[in-house]
Formats: sequence, structure tokens, C-alpha cells
Amino acid sequence: MTQPNFADMTDAQLRAYVLQNPQNTEAFHAYVDRLHSANPNPQLMKIEEAEIELERRVNQGQR
Repeated sequence: MTQPNFADMTDAQLRAYVLQNPQNTEAFHAYVDRLHSANPNPQLMKIEEAEIELERRVNQGQR
């Protein structure tokens, strides 16, 4: 079976492919590489910030 060309896929298509083919490490690496290239310097949250964000999202879902 031939490997699809991940470079020709949109972000959404590649994400869907990775979700449908979790054993395909090449696809996973292509997806992570693409995410990293879109945001090479992500800002990490402090644990306190993550807890606040999680609580906000949980409360938002209860409305």
C-alpha cells in the first residue's frame, strides 16, 4: 500500500488521517512538524494558568 503525500494534504485532512491511522508514525511526525512550523515558539502555561483555563472551559460547558 502506498503512503499518501502528507505535503499535499490540508491541515484538516492530515489531522483526520492521523486520527484514523494512529499506528502510522510517519503521518504523526508530519502532523507534529506542521504544527511546530506554524508556531515555532509556543508559550507554555504555568500550572495555575492551566487550572484557571480548565475551570473556565468546564464552567462554560455547564451553561
